[in-house]
Amino acid sequence: MKKILILVLAGFYFAPLKAQQTSYSLSLEQAIALAQDSSYASLNARREMTRALKKKWETTATGLPQINGAINYNNNIKQPVTLIPGEITGGAPGSFTPVIFGTQQNATAQATLEQLIFDGSYLVGLQAAKTFLDFSKNAYEKTQIEVEKSVVNAYGSAKMAEALVSVFDNNYKTLKKSYDELQIVYENGLTELEALEQLEITLLEVKGYLDNAQRSQRLAQHLLRA
Repeated sequence: MKKILILVLAGFYFAPLKAQQTSYSLSLEQAIALAQDSSYASLNARREMTRALKKKWETTATGLPQINGAINYNNNIKQPVTLIPGEITGGAPGSFTPVIFGTQQNATAQATLEQLIFDGSYLVGLQAAKTFLDFSKNAYEKTQIEVEKSVVNAYGSAKMAEALVSVFDNNYKTLKKSYDELQIVYENGLTELEALEQLEITLLEVKGYLDNAQRSQRLAQHLLRA
């Protein structure tokens, strides 16, 4: 019986060393990056920051110089005719010469420059937009930090649960093998029933630990995926 207990303790002692060699498909840094990029909290915070940045630019744009232009085009189909004394153009005294002034077609252009840089309501709106943007940036940064903390906790819990499953699974297999061997020894009349029953109780206890560890592992993995 002492040999069996030594075997069980040895299994508990060396099993964590095996668990440390287990490779994981997703590192902690990758899990954090993935959560910060695609978690609901990060997406909402990023959306609010983008909305605040857009609002700031829209508010700023209203205070930039605004140039308004217009072009007027005239086409005088019938131009006015003015009579001037004929002597001016070398005509006979007392005669009149018709003269057309101006052009048949003309265009005029005008432009106005407006700016709200000294408008009180504009300055208030601009300050409010900046404040909203700063608030959104701070909220986004805090959200990323909280997401990172949650991932670290969930990741650590998942790894711990996986290591415990490995420990209890190895010990259960070792005990099961010892139990089967001891049962053969008992059937040959070389040991007492009490020794076999005690080992069976220990085996059932370890099986219970293994079941609990597996449930904890599934829960930790679910929280990590969430």
